[in-house]
Amino acid sequence: MSDVRFWRRRPVRRTAAWTVTAAVLAGGLFWVSGGYDSWRDDRALDSACDGDLAAGAVRELFDGVSLTSSGGGGADRWGCTVSAADDDTDAGLVLWARSTDRLMNLEDADGFDAPLGHNWTGSFRFDPDDKDTDEARAVLLLNCGKESGYGRLRTADADLGRGGFDDPMARARLVAVLTETATAYTRRTDCAAPAGGRVKYVGVSTTRTDYKPVAAATGSCADLLDGKTAARWGVRTVREIAAAPAPLENCVLGGVRGAFLYGFTASYGPSASYARLRLSERRDDDTARANPDAPNGSYALTARCPGAGGTALFQADTLHDEDDPKRAAPVVDHQGLRAALQRFAERSAKTHGCETPRAV
Repeated sequence: MSDVRFWRRRPVRRTAAWTVTAAVLAGGLFWVSGGYDSWRDDRALDSACDGDLAAGAVRELFDGVSLTSSGGGGADRWGCTVSAADDDTDAGLVLWARSTDRLMNLEDADGFDAPLGHNWTGSFRFDPDDKDTDEARAVLLLNCGKESGYGRLRTADADLGRGGFDDPMARARLVAVLTETATAYTRRTDCAAPAGGRVKYVGVSTTRTDYKPVAAATGSCADLLDGKTAARWGVRTVREIAAAPAPLENCVLGGVRGAFLYGFTASYGPSASYARLRLSERRDDDTARANPDAPNGSYALTARCPGAGGTALFQADTLHDEDDPKRAAPVVDHQGLRAALQRFAERSAKTHGCETPRAV
């Protein structure tokens, strides 16, 4: 009887021994192949960037890419980098938080960034006509309180490495990374910024070719001119962004085929600081200082805003070409242009909760 019991148990023991051996071998292969490093890096995302990183949103953005992370910092200057563990891909993400007294140029001569909406003061930069479709930037201004200038600038620059931001889902995922990380950041620091809603659809940059008839304006160019004034000024087209709060808001009143005639810009936070510096340099010109209505003069208004908006700057520019007068704006109605700037500035300032714009 004992021999029978012994031989019945041996196959079970042998099977168990093979199971343990296979598990050890699999574990060794997992370690040698880099699987452990990948698993460790993935787990590290959950506590990356001082614990602020929206790890789930990052994994969705870089689906299937093994990632590493580094960085952090104080409340006034904070940076975090997420990059691909594989050297064969450029996939990565750089997140920054800065106090809004730092100068930062958010302008892009080739396009106007798309506002985020959904109760966020932010924008998205992606040119669908650019060959580098895997690169994009999202920006947020966070109001840390009602005191003017008390806020943070948050940016996220991403390179997908594969795929492109011409995919609406990719744009929404990058914005989710920024908004969720920013929300965690403000909760951890002394910035009591209110959170906006989930951004399900993200637009793309408005390029030079994205003009439309002046009568079709519904965003930043809407209602700046009546029909008669537009005709007298030679305005036939507009290039605009959606009417929602953004760090930088633009409108171009154009001629035939979108040719630039008159431009309006509203700048907030660091963008306003940069714009004021440029305006100061421009006004150092004797002619412009002596006569604001000169062709190289400037039209500007300013308004005090709560939180990150700081002191906003609103400007109007006309096309002036001394070498080719035919390219210049056909009519420069100084009084009418100031009135249009006032309308543009008051509407923009209202969306940001600012005071009534006044002359600089």
